[in-house]
Amino acid sequence: MSELPHFGEIMALIAAFIFAWTSVFFTNAGRRLGVMTLNLMRLLGATVLLGVTHVVVTGRLWPEAPLESILWIGLSGIVGLAIGDSALFRAFTLIGPRRGMLAMASAPVFTVMVAWVLLDESLGLQAMLGIGVVMGGVMLAVTGKDRGGGDFADPDRRLLLKGYALGMVAAAGQGLGSAFVKIGMAGTDVEVDPLSATYVRVVFAWAGYWLAVVPRHRPAELFGPLRDLKGSLNLGLATILGPYISVYISIVAIRHAEAGVAQVLLGAVPIFVMGPAWLVYRDRPSPAAVVGVLVAVAGGAILFLR
Repeated sequence: MSELPHFGEIMALIAAFIFAWTSVFFTNAGRRLGVMTLNLMRLLGATVLLGVTHVVVTGRLWPEAPLESILWIGLSGIVGLAIGDSALFRAFTLIGPRRGMLAMASAPVFTVMVAWVLLDESLGLQAMLGIGVVMGGVMLAVTGKDRGGGDFADPDRRLLLKGYALGMVAAAGQGLGSAFVKIGMAGTDVEVDPLSATYVRVVFAWAGYWLAVVPRHRPAELFGPLRDLKGSLNLGLATILGPYISVYISIVAIRHAEAGVAQVLLGAVPIFVMGPAWLVYRDRPSPAAVVGVLVAVAGGAILFLR
């Protein structure tokens, strides 16, 4: 299968397209169930699905990998899937998936910065140019008049700033998580396969989030919202498509394509999400928002295609 021409690139585009639509299901679920309930059940469901898949495919309950690799990959899960995604889902409920994903276009900046510090990768003129273009595109889209439409039309300025700030936290989580999982998968003599890496990420994210949240809240507060059948259905679809399918596909893409190319294509989610956001929420972007997204994604390409 991996011998198919441009297999990694195709997988990256598929992952980006799936997650663009997944963001709609996560938005619906978050608005009906609350972000804490969404994240608790999303991570639990993904852990079960990936655990069963891992046993069937590998015959092992837990990957055979060095402790160093496990810890790096696990840290990437806590940072990216627990902390980062929590911020992202909250941004979705406040300002919608289109605007929420816009801030995620800055994730490559964080990946490059971490690689510079931890992996001693060079941060030359092209990297600095890419960082400037990414942030310029995000600022253009954020500061331009973007009234949107439908469910997320004309948000309050304070609400808009809060949503974008949460999106930046999510971008930092994804960027750091990408760098950490790269270190864990290839930083030792034993290479960790994508399925095992995805499973480890989700298990650590699930354990960390549940330990941080469950003891501080009443069960009825966390699990009572699941009585909302429509919200639970959106949660189930988002869990299958998001942390189970698209996260695994994205790691396959990173493994089989050149790392820079894969990251650029995965970073196209803010472009893909404009279609679903308009179809489902009638959230039409302004011309400045469209240009800003395109500029930010182009900046990501400059960063990774070095």
